[in-house]
Amino acid sequence: MPSYTYRAINDAGRSVRGSIVADNEIDLEARLLQIKLDLIDAKIDSVRKSGRGKIRIKNLIILCMHLEQLDRAGVPLHDALADVRDASDSGKMRDILTGVHEAVKNGSPLSKALEAYPKVFNDVFVGLVASGEKTGNLSEAFTHLAEHLKWAAEIQRKIKKATRYPMVLLVVISVVITVLMLLVVPKLVDFLMAQGFDLPWHTRALIAVSWAFQNYWYLILGLPVALVTLLIGLYRWSEWWAYKIDALTLRLPLIGPVIRKIDMSRFSHFFSVMFNSGIDILESLEAAKNVVHNRVLKEAVTLVKTSISEGNNMTESLRLSNQFPNLVVRMFKVGEESGNIKEALENINFFYTREVNDSVESMVGAIQPILTVVMGVLIFWVIAAVFGPLYESFSKIKF
Repeated sequence: MPSYTYRAINDAGRSVRGSIVADNEIDLEARLLQIKLDLIDAKIDSVRKSGRGKIRIKNLIILCMHLEQLDRAGVPLHDALADVRDASDSGKMRDILTGVHEAVKNGSPLSKALEAYPKVFNDVFVGLVASGEKTGNLSEAFTHLAEHLKWAAEIQRKIKKATRYPMVLLVVISVVITVLMLLVVPKLVDFLMAQGFDLPWHTRALIAVSWAFQNYWYLILGLPVALVTLLIGLYRWSEWWAYKIDALTLRLPLIGPVIRKIDMSRFSHFFSVMFNSGIDILESLEAAKNVVHNRVLKEAVTLVKTSISEGNNMTESLRLSNQFPNLVVRMFKVGEESGNIKEALENINFFYTREVNDSVESMVGAIQPILTVVMGVLIFWVIAAVFGPLYESFSKIKF
């Protein structure tokens, strides 16, 4: 369904300009008449073509906020969907909402209409909407969804923050090493060899590395890329290898604890959202398991679900998984004993939010100086290897 830029006249005779989604110009004219506007001329918006663009978390947050507000105002659902569709800046979102709107208008529940677009509306989204339909409180479901999506966006921002600087610095170090070994060091080495200096071991080591770069640069630069590509392929196509890689990443210094806390934070937040929306524990665990990326931790959540289905309580099941901190297990125990699981979940979410923040900051703070030291050592090695023999030869000159 294309987006039209139109010019129309209102009841007061004033010219009005805007854009709206419609099937064709006849449909556009009918839509404008519904809001008491007479169409003068229109054209398809070349900038906002339908079907293009990407559905971002921001689009979903705006969708939930608008639907929540319109539902509280008592606007019928199909009208609310039409309003949100026409106001969307995303062509792809307008196309999706057109399909959802038609399905709802023909009598389909909203959750069923959303299920037709699993790449946009995941199981958590559909499950929360279905829960809101069962309880007759869709506005609360959209509120929970908006909060959850904002939290997910914040987690993505933290992950990008944790990886952006180290990746940029690694690229810089790789470029510096390549330029030094291919362009700078060979010329300096030729000069040293021409002078007949007695070369120390670290200078000979530099010459050997430079020679290897000049003759086998394609292997030195290509092997890391090939290795990373191979690991990614094994991770995607072999479940056994994927599990082994996930287990290894959890044991890595600096990175492992951050991965664990981010995934556990995802789990606890999703479980909290699902449980507080009226979904039972087993279904909440299953939905929350699907958002955990690491297979070792996903297996631990499956163990928790199995243990609960066999009659154990939440606290004992979490302890058996051996993946949750004692503090989190203790919070669940207090919540179960007091009958206030909701408050316990709020405390757990607060705990993990703080832990993720601290862990990301600590990891970035540790990686930055490590990579800086690596670059400094590299530059010092080149300087010492080149200027060391020069200084030694000058010191032997008698005036």
